[in-house]
Amino acid sequence: MNACEIYEENITEEMKKQLALKIKKDSVNYRSKIIIACTINLLAVSAVFMTQSIFLELSESFKIDITQARFSFSIVSLFYSASFFFLGPAADKFDLPKIAVTGLLLLAITVFYSSYAASFSLFIIAMALMGICAALIPASMFPHTARTSPKNKIGIYMGSIVTAGTLGVIFGRVSMGLLTSILGWKFSFRIVSFVLFFLSALTFLSLVKKHDEKSKNHQKLTRLYANSIRLFFNPKILSLLLAGFSLFFGFLGMVTFLTYRLTAPPFNFSSGEVGWISFAGITALIAPFAGNLSRKIGTHKIIFSGLLICLLSFQLMGWFQSITLTASGLLLLFLGVYACQPLVFLLIGQNVPKESIGSASSLYILFCIGGGSLSSIFLGPVWLSYGWHGITTICSISLLISLLIMSVIASKRGENRVRFSIT
Repeated sequence: MNACEIYEENITEEMKKQLALKIKKDSVNYRSKIIIACTINLLAVSAVFMTQSIFLELSESFKIDITQARFSFSIVSLFYSASFFFLGPAADKFDLPKIAVTGLLLLAITVFYSSYAASFSLFIIAMALMGICAALIPASMFPHTARTSPKNKIGIYMGSIVTAGTLGVIFGRVSMGLLTSILGWKFSFRIVSFVLFFLSALTFLSLVKKHDEKSKNHQKLTRLYANSIRLFFNPKILSLLLAGFSLFFGFLGMVTFLTYRLTAPPFNFSSGEVGWISFAGITALIAPFAGNLSRKIGTHKIIFSGLLICLLSFQLMGWFQSITLTASGLLLLFLGVYACQPLVFLLIGQNVPKESIGSASSLYILFCIGGGSLSSIFLGPVWLSYGWHGITTICSISLLISLLIMSVIASKRGENRVRFSIT
C-alpha cells in the first residue's frame, strides 16, 4: 500500500467518524425538540380539560349552581374545537413554531387573567379565549412533527405527539383536581400560567429558526379554505366525521357529568378524589399502538371492538353505585375510545389528497371535541330531569349512532370489494 492509499483510507475513516457523530448529534437534537413539542401539546390540551374536575369549587367561588359550572368546560372546548376549522388551512401557510409560541404566550395570559375574574361571566369570556389560544398549539405541532420527522422515525414521533395530546386530557383533570384540593383553583391557575410562560420561552429558543422559503406553501389562503370546505361534500369523509362526533358526544358527555355523579351522594368525592380517579384514563396510551394493531387484526375490527368496549363501560358506570365498577368503566372507556379514534382518522387520511391532510385532521378535531363540548351543553337539562341514568341512556344512544355509521361504511366497503372482484 503506497502513501496515497494510506492517506485516502485515513480520510475515509475520519469522514465516517464525523458523519456518525453528526447523525448522533442530529438525532439527540431532534429528540429534544420532539420532547418540547409533546410537552407543549400536552399542556395545551390540559388547559382545555382542567376545569372538568373542579366544578364544585367554581360553583362555590362564583356563587352559582354546580350545574352552571359545566359551562366553563363547554365554552373552552367549543371555542377550542371551532378554532381548528380556521387554523387547519392557516397552519399550511404560516411558520408553525411561531404559531405555537404565540399560542403559548396568549394562553398563559388568558389562564392568568381567568384566575382574577370577578364574575362567572368574565370567567366564561376567559374560557373562550383560552380555547382559541390552546388550539394554536396542536394545530401547529401536529403538521410540524409530520414535516420535520426523519422518514424512518415518523411513525414513532407522530405516535408520541398523539399520545401527548391524549395524556393532556388525563393530566388536566388529575393535576387541577389535586392542586385545587391543596392550593385552591385560583392559585393553581396562576401556577399553570407561569409554566406556560416558561415553555413559550423554551419553545422559542428550541424550535423557532429562520423561515425556510422553500417549505412555504405559496397557495392563497382562500384556496386552502376552499379545499377544506370541499371535504364536507365527500360523503365518506362526512360520515367518518359524524362517527367521531357521535363517539365524543357520548364519551365526553359521560366524563363531564361523571364529576357531578362523584361529588353527589353516595360518593361525595372532593376535587382531589375526582382527580385521582381520573388516573383510570391512563389506558388511553393504547392510541399510538392502534395503527400497528390494525395492520394485524384489521382497522374496522378494532374500531367495532373499541365502540363495543365503550358501550360496556357506559353500562358499568351508569347503572351501578360502585366505585370499583365506575373505575373499571373509566379504564375501559379510555381504552375503547383511543383504540378506535386514531383509526377513524386513519380512514379519513386514506380518503383525502395528501395536501389536504392538515385540513382533514383539523376538521376531525373540530367534530370530535365539538361533539364533546355540545354534549356538556345539551345534556344539562337531561341531568336536571333524569339524573345520571338519563345521561347514561343518551350517551349510549350517541355511541350506537357512531356504531351504526361505521357499520354502514364497512358494508359499503365490502360491497365495493365484491364489485371489484367481479369486474
